[in-house]
Amino acid sequence: MKAIFIHKDSLLRDSGLDLQAEPDSWRLVPATLEAVRTLAADDTLLFLYAGAGEPSPHGLQVLARQVEAAGGRVDGLISCPHPTGSPCDCWGAKAGALWEAARQFPLHLNECYVIGDGGADVAMAYAAGARPIMVLNTRTLGEVLGRLPEHKDFPVAMDLGTAAGYIGVEEDINTQLGPPRSEVAPQPPDDLLFDAAGAPPAVAVISPLARNVQAQMTRSRTQLRDIGRWLSFFVLGAVGLSLGIAYLLTHLYRVQPFPGFVYYLTLQFISRPVRGVLFIAWGCLIIAIGVRSLYRSAGGRATGRREE
Repeated sequence: MKAIFIHKDSLLRDSGLDLQAEPDSWRLVPATLEAVRTLAADDTLLFLYAGAGEPSPHGLQVLARQVEAAGGRVDGLISCPHPTGSPCDCWGAKAGALWEAARQFPLHLNECYVIGDGGADVAMAYAAGARPIMVLNTRTLGEVLGRLPEHKDFPVAMDLGTAAGYIGVEEDINTQLGPPRSEVAPQPPDDLLFDAAGAPPAVAVISPLARNVQAQMTRSRTQLRDIGRWLSFFVLGAVGLSLGIAYLLTHLYRVQPFPGFVYYLTLQFISRPVRGVLFIAWGCLIIAIGVRSLYRSAGGRATGRREE
């Protein structure tokens, strides 16, 4: 699934608002609201996020309500729980905000976009493999990124509407030529990702679509854990059953004569190592068929619940 992450300040600059003003005084202009409205789609989640030092999501909530009142949709709000000056891995090279969103939703970050307001947003997008788009508004590229920026191969837009147009063009190209060739970077473990900060960014889900996607992902993970637990018990039980049968057969071989057809039934004309490999392969095949049947049954039940 795809997602578009928009920095709060990009919305404010696009509407010509004061970034330091009280959130309740913000009023997004129609052009900004229309640009945000065109970005949300059924297969694309839209997140608003605030930078470091803004632990309160109140400003994001104010903007989300205005977007929704204008007919748009905001699926989630991402805020940083760390005060200004404290260690923070939510933004920048650690890309904690994007990784946390990908942990809660089935996102392919190499197909996601980050509409940023500064260099930290560009660094965050590159660290997670997402596509950054810089919105300048009244600023110059040198004012935002300096004379020697670390990354250069990303689109730059003068306003949010132009950035939305860039995304539309890239999506049309992806539809015709296929998704990006870059592979999704493996998500780092939480203990390494947030080693300095100690807490991940907060993701508030506010749309029915996002809640449904999140619930489906939770159900899928639960089903996979259930299958793994069932398979573990099944394998352990099969091993115990096999050992018991093997001991009984060994005892019977030694004390009880068998009819001649047992010689062929137990494949004694084949060497023992080859017989062992054949029986192991046969057991693995039976287990694979059983797991496949269980997985399809669980998937069918989940599909039925969604249709209901």
